[in-house]
Amino acid sequence: MKRIFIPALFAMFLAAPAAYASHYDLADIDIVPAETVDTLAKNKVETTEQLLALLLKKSDRAAFAKQYNLDAANVELIAHKLELMQVVGIGPKAASLLILSDIGNLKALAQATPETLLDVLVRVNRENNITGVQPDLTVVRDWIQKAQKIANHIED
Repeated sequence: MKRIFIPALFAMFLAAPAAYASHYDLADIDIVPAETVDTLAKNKVETTEQLLALLLKKSDRAAFAKQYNLDAANVELIAHKLELMQVVGIGPKAASLLILSDIGNLKALAQATPETLLDVLVRVNRENNITGVQPDLTVVRDWIQKAQKIANHIED
């Protein structure tokens, strides 16, 4: 029985869809102000996944901005970064690079042409020095394919 179970379990993990990101602890990244991270932690919101859940609806983002005394436009930016970070391989810096490259959400990423997007990402990264590593075509194609599979989008 063990001989069948272990390989079957391993195969199940390999076959699982890999479109969802591992989420970050808010204290480990620079996406919201430190004092807001502390307040969120007191309210049991400690990960990017939990924060995204609070920001999916436009009305919730407005209430969040008011509750935490944040600029509404900044909360919108945070929500868009978190939405993009659902893609495996897109962390806070890559999400910032995508947004500066006019890819502000998963829908835009899913519809992007890999070669064109890569050209823009490389140019914008050179101009703004967002990440230490330039993305390559394989990575960009992977992001686009994964973005096409994610259903959890923020409300515009």
